[in-house]
Amino acid sequence: MAHASKQHWVGCPVRYAAGVFGDKWSFILLRDMLLHGKRYYGDFLASEEKISTNILADRLAKMVETGMFTRHIDPEKRSKVFYLPTAKARGLLPAFLAMMVWSTEYDEATEAPESFAKAFRDDPKASIHWYEQQIDRVNAGLPA
Repeated sequence: MAHASKQHWVGCPVRYAAGVFGDKWSFILLRDMLLHGKRYYGDFLASEEKISTNILADRLAKMVETGMFTRHIDPEKRSKVFYLPTAKARGLLPAFLAMMVWSTEYDEATEAPESFAKAFRDDPKASIHWYEQQIDRVNAGLPA
C-alpha cells in the first residue's frame, strides 16, 4: 500500500514540492539553512520556533534523503555533524525570497523590513545574488 501512495505524489510539481518540504519544520530548516546561515544541529535546535530534538533529527535526515542537504562530519571535532545546502535546495532561494516579499504585504506582524521587499521588487536578481554570496561565505567558513 505504501508504494501506491508514493506513486500518487509524483507528476504534479506542487505535490512533489509538498512531498519534499511541505511540512512546517522542513520549511523552517530550509529557511534557517538558506537565509540564516545555520549549518550545525545545535544551530537549528536554537531557532525561536523551538523544534523538538526528535523532529529535528527526522527532518534533517529527510532533507539529506531528498537531496536538499548533504551531511558532513566535522574533521575538527568528529562528534559534530554539519549540513550544507545542495544545488537543489539553493534553487529554492528565489521562491523563498518571493514568499518573504508576499509576507510583507499580508502579514501585519511581519519581521521583514520593508527595505528588503523594495530591494527584491526593484531588482530580484541582485537580491538573489546577494543571498547566494552569503551562502557561499558561510560555507567557506566551515571546516574542509
